[in-house]
Amino acid sequence: MNRQVKQVLGLSAFAAGCMALGMGLSHGWQAQAQEEKPVMVEAKGMDRLPPIADVAEKLNPTVVAITNTSFVKNQRFQHPQIGGDDFFDFFFGPGGPQQRRTPRGGNDGEQRAVSGGSGVIISPQGEILTNYHVIASMGEGDNALEVKTSDGRSFKAAVLGKDKELDIALIKIDAAHLPFAKLGESDSLRIGEWVVAIGNPFGLEHTVTQGIISAKGRKLDTGVSSFLQTDAAINRGNSGGPLLNLKGEVVGINTAINPAGQNIGFAVPISQVNRILKDLRSGKPVSRGYLGVGPTDLDQAYQDALGVREGVVVSTVEKGQAADKAGVLRLDVITAVDGQPVRSQDELVSVISSRRAGETVKLSVWRDGKTLTFTVTLGDRKALDAQRRRDSGEEPEDEGSPKPQGDVKGVNLEKTYGFTVEPMDLKHRLKGVVVTSVDPRSPAAERGMAPGMVITEVGRQAVNNLTEFNAQVKKAGGKTLLLFIQSPNGSQKVTLAIPPR
Repeated sequence: MNRQVKQVLGLSAFAAGCMALGMGLSHGWQAQAQEEKPVMVEAKGMDRLPPIADVAEKLNPTVVAITNTSFVKNQRFQHPQIGGDDFFDFFFGPGGPQQRRTPRGGNDGEQRAVSGGSGVIISPQGEILTNYHVIASMGEGDNALEVKTSDGRSFKAAVLGKDKELDIALIKIDAAHLPFAKLGESDSLRIGEWVVAIGNPFGLEHTVTQGIISAKGRKLDTGVSSFLQTDAAINRGNSGGPLLNLKGEVVGINTAINPAGQNIGFAVPISQVNRILKDLRSGKPVSRGYLGVGPTDLDQAYQDALGVREGVVVSTVEKGQAADKAGVLRLDVITAVDGQPVRSQDELVSVISSRRAGETVKLSVWRDGKTLTFTVTLGDRKALDAQRRRDSGEEPEDEGSPKPQGDVKGVNLEKTYGFTVEPMDLKHRLKGVVVTSVDPRSPAAERGMAPGMVITEVGRQAVNNLTEFNAQVKKAGGKTLLLFIQSPNGSQKVTLAIPPR
């Protein structure tokens, strides 16, 4: 009996041990399974759509359309009396009155060129942020900017400041109490965050598109800007318009697209704009710091050779520039600027160019197994670029000074109305005078007059020759001329009202 009891107790103990072991293994398996859960995101607000409509409704009044009229050189006008009606197509379009084209001609060989873009109002007094390339002159002379607000009003605009490297400009209109957008902060934007773009693509005013932040820190060229990438639809005419977060804050200025792809747009981060806003408002050239090194990314080969895993290799040091004066050497590895780690050459360029010339920064540098600290007084990137152009025999670029234009020869007609005429050739079947030049800055050009047009009446009075035409112009006394104009073969006709300058 005792033996049987011992056997039962022994079997019970064995079973209990197996159960304990099983429970322990089960707990281990369970713990292991918990540690290897797939990555998941807790879904919040899935029953609500992002407030795109609210952003569009409230921020639309802060977005403006910008028209830039400038003057470009073209070939000198040839007398049009031989040939067909091509010169007349600017007004009617090929085969009829379909579209208005840019007038041509002018004694100085200029052509009026009109382009458009967008902007965002950032103060109630009419300060507007846009792209540099929206307001830049397309020719060698001056240009005129016109701003149209969401309520249909039009204003002439003046340029306060511009930065070609960042492709940003600040302009101003003479207005008050305007709706304006708040400048946000772009450094903390997350990939995948919702954004809204508003602008005037292809002249379609106040077009709203939505998307996400596709990437940050995109480098498009050798400039100083690293761009936000978005899949919100951006097209020609969106340039200068705002990229907004769902709070309605401006996080970027839309500036470029990749025409080879779809929904690949880029915006200048607003944090970079904020750093130069003071300079833009002052009208002074933007001050941008310069280190004077040629940076190279720290790839695996450099890591193995230099014994450091993170930073930017100094490939070259420019003699006499900021880094050289501070003692930085070739093959140093810059690991941080003012305690902020830098992991790529783009990051280093972005950090340094965001500081002003004359500021001091502390560089953390890895050299021969040790970390060193250098205090560097930054140079001026713009001054250095100008010096390089002078050294190479080029003239430094002066963005603010228009080059002088040639005098437009003519008589009182040109001075008063902006065009000149000559008698018609005897072989021509029409009577009247032919327009020989049009100043592209004149009211005549604005109304659509172009060289080659034939003027046959002033008001309702027929003019058969230059003498009769001059008599009617004199009779007008400097007031608006009502001119009946035809193409050389008489097939197309139009009346133009040409006011004095």
